[in-house]
Amino acid sequence: MNLMASKYFVFFFFFSLHSVFGQVKVSQIINESQLAKSTENALYFVDFWATWCNPCIHVSKYLETLQSQYPNNFYVLSLSQESPEVVTKFLNKHNLKLAVGIDFDGETFKKYNIYSLPQGVLFNSNGIKLWEGHPADFKKQHLEDFLKKNKSVTNVHSFFKTEAYAVAPSNLAALDLDDFECHVIENFSDFETIQIIENDSYIELSGSLQKILSYVYGVYYKQVNVSENDNKSYKMRFTRGSRASKNMKRTIFKALKLSAKQEELKGDVLTIVFNNANFWDTSQFNWEGNNQKFLIGDTEIQADNVSFNDMLYKVSNLIEKPILVNDKYEDDTLHDWQIHYKYYELMVSNFQDYGVQVSNKNMNYPVYSITKKAP
Repeated sequence: MNLMASKYFVFFFFFSLHSVFGQVKVSQIINESQLAKSTENALYFVDFWATWCNPCIHVSKYLETLQSQYPNNFYVLSLSQESPEVVTKFLNKHNLKLAVGIDFDGETFKKYNIYSLPQGVLFNSNGIKLWEGHPADFKKQHLEDFLKKNKSVTNVHSFFKTEAYAVAPSNLAALDLDDFECHVIENFSDFETIQIIENDSYIELSGSLQKILSYVYGVYYKQVNVSENDNKSYKMRFTRGSRASKNMKRTIFKALKLSAKQEELKGDVLTIVFNNANFWDTSQFNWEGNNQKFLIGDTEIQADNVSFNDMLYKVSNLIEKPILVNDKYEDDTLHDWQIHYKYYELMVSNFQDYGVQVSNKNMNYPVYSITKKAP
């Protein structure tokens, strides 16, 4: 190799390294920064957060102030591993001015060992970690000091690489159960619905025990009663295709040593009767997102590749009313859906299009009282 070729090789090798290490991967950017004024920056701050985390929301306001004071050469991105549906719904209610991204499979969370929230990491333009800790502990003097020492800049669209991840198989802790792990989530505020992440490797549920059990029962969450002391918030992960995932309820009850008592209450319910089911196939929508199965608007819900029972569970919690089916429906075939839920007449009409008759009735419906087994 001649000298000129060697120089080009060294330059190319250095440039390639810079391209690889000078990037933080995200799955999707859903909110551009309204405060940062420069696309070329020396410092990038990743704010790991979640919509359910009250301390994270307070920290976001602090980071907004910091970003507005330093709009050039410094860029803040708030990164969540929740679904776009949940985060977008949160952004519609709260005027968050920071850039917001999604980490579908928690790959970036895992890479930087983020297990508690809120947490922040400061990078220079080469992707080298300069600082890590609670974002509220990152002060103006820290930022000014790092700005003095880091002059090299890179474009924000180069630094944050947007791509879906190839998910590696998880090495899950067993808890004496096959393919299941479970952690208590601290500082969880139960004002949002359960968070559900699905991919080829696992299904992950995050939320209060009441919300998680309402999902596995497939019912309106108020049909599940859990005492205040026992209604902790959890992150539960089931390896896809395993015994744990095929019977989530049994797995959870065994791991947490729970028991359930079924009773009945009388009240307003939505009843379902099949006439001549004429469900859509899966060609109506094709969103191709890793986790995005539902799009929920102010009046209607759309779903991509969702079973009938999962659709009823979602509608039940949107209309805040139990749904009873005249005959247990066991078919897990996936379909696309579009249902109005806000206006009863339109909902009736939509279900009729699918060959399903719905009506409001006052009748008995099941409720499940969950308790801890005695030691």
